[in-house]
Amino acid sequence: MEVISYELLFYGLFIGLIGGAIVGTLAGLAGIGGGLIYVPLFYLTMPGDQNGLLIHIMASLVAVAMTGFFSARAHWRLGHLHKNSLKRLLPGLMIGAAMGLWSTLQAPAVLILFALACLNGWVSWDLGRGHQVKKTIPLAWLSGPIGYMSGALGVGGGTMLVPLLRRTVSLREAVGTSATCGMLMAVGAVLFNLMFEATWRGLLSGQLNFLTGAWFGILLMIPKASGWAAYLHTKVTETMMQAMLKGLFFVLSMLFFLAAVIALI
Repeated sequence: MEVISYELLFYGLFIGLIGGAIVGTLAGLAGIGGGLIYVPLFYLTMPGDQNGLLIHIMASLVAVAMTGFFSARAHWRLGHLHKNSLKRLLPGLMIGAAMGLWSTLQAPAVLILFALACLNGWVSWDLGRGHQVKKTIPLAWLSGPIGYMSGALGVGGGTMLVPLLRRTVSLREAVGTSATCGMLMAVGAVLFNLMFEATWRGLLSGQLNFLTGAWFGILLMIPKASGWAAYLHTKVTETMMQAMLKGLFFVLSMLFFLAAVIALI
């Protein structure tokens, strides 16, 4: 059993408060579970020599579940949830995410970083194309691959779900539905992998002091930040929201690409 380190606990708490404030706001605005922020945040701040991005991805998905809960609750209260889309997406998302997280045990860190860069770049491009209504999008068929990528990259899936859903529902409903899907998907993937893969339990136990503080800090900050951001959806026009999200995902794409190049070198 690991000895309690109050220094690591308080350090993790500090990191969690910062991450929770940033991610809570983005979760409410963009419907992302926060993995696009949590993964690099844990990668840069978690102490100790780690094996690639494994522990950071698992830790991110735990934080995604926390973030998604408060974001989904805020959007539910505002009526930003499309229940039919949720029912069609959820089974495939949960199965795919569980398998994707497990497959990360064999994936090199540089591949994950390049994948995150490409994912953000695609979302930025897609948001700039304008709203397209297509009633025949096969949500159920796409949910499995989206879940797999989300689990493998440690993200809540909002970067893929929001652009997909906005073709059939409003941006507000897309964001609210995505947040709910991301939360349930992350919970399922984490529980499945902890139950059936001992490697994950070993990795988490080695960073338990830092992560306990970080997760607690996230829990403290998320409710206020995500609730405030969800409320902004009632005050900001959809066109302005799309422009903001396009810029956000473009910047994230460039940062992940730079990190991948550095890791490759």
